[in-house]
This record gives sequence, C-alpha cells and structure tokens, in this order.
Amino acid sequence: MKIRIASSIALAAALTLGATGCSLIAAQDTLIQYAPSDGVDANVNGVEVRNLMLVADESGEQQNVVFTGINAGEKAQQLTISFMADGQQVATSEFEVPAGTTKFGDPEGEQTPVLVKIPEAKAGTLVDAYLSTPGSAEVQHRVPVLDGSLKEYRPYVLTAEQIAKFSAPAEKAADAKSGAESTPAN
Repeated sequence: MKIRIASSIALAAALTLGATGCSLIAAQDTLIQYAPSDGVDANVNGVEVRNLMLVADESGEQQNVVFTGINAGEKAQQLTISFMADGQQVATSEFEVPAGTTKFGDPEGEQTPVLVKIPEAKAGTLVDAYLSTPGSAEVQHRVPVLDGSLKEYRPYVLTAEQIAKFSAPAEKAADAKSGAESTPAN
C-alpha cells in the first residue's frame, strides 16, 4: 500500500514537473524587449524615441520622419537624427522635444512634419540613422522606410500640397537665419 501511494505521488510530481518545468530551462519570450510596431526604439540621454520610421511621400523622393518623443525632463531637449547612405551623411533632421510626450511627423499634429531626402531610400529598405542630443554619444539604428501600403501609415504619406505648405515656413525661417530676404513671386 505504501508503495502505491509513493508511486502515485512520484507520478503526480513527474507529471507536474513535466508540464510546468519548461520554464525552468527555456528562455521566456515575454522578458525580451522589442519594438512592437514597424519602427525602432532608442533612448538618447533622457529622450526616448519610440517607433521611429521614415514614411515616403507620394512621389517616393522624400521621407517624412515619424516618431513619438518622450522627454521625462522639465526642459525641452534638442534631438538630432543623421541619416547615412553608403557611409556618407545624406540628411540631418533636428527636433525640439518638449517635456512630456510629443508626436512628430503627423501632418494633423502640433509639430510640423520634417522631410528628408535620402537617395535610394525606397519603401521596404532600411536606412542607417544616428541619434544624438547635445553632449551625448550617438546611438545607431537601422530605420525602416515605409509607404502608404498599410492603412495605418497613409496619414503620414505627404502630398505635394502638404509638402508645399510645410516647406514655405521652413524656407522663410532659413532665409531669416541667413539674412537673405525673400521676395514674393509675381
């Protein structure tokens, strides 16, 4: 009788261990951190960049820099993203990330979309990007280039009209910085 009880307990323990023991030796996928969307995530000296991607405009010649910036500090921070192709810097974009969470690249949002022109950056490719803030080391990532094939990215595909609208204030600001005067077109 004691042998049956001992055998039953041993069998129950073996079944329990066999059914649940996998977590003792197998890696748990829920502990692996990853970007749960198509973009990439980066942390740069107090600025968290989430879901960074480039979304090609209608012509496919320019790319809208799309991401969410999270600044846990109390003051705005400058974020610079340098894009590389064939080992050469081909485009740079600058962002002021205010305290809190801010979406960039949304044509309907508070921040004006920033466009870059990266030769050979077509939908489906990856572009090397280096992110930095003043005084920080650069953080390198491979950023995906997307288009409007998926409906969730269509709002970020800029039309020629939107590009003209967003480019005009930037050109005026650049002229003001350089001291050049802009003259209205006749």
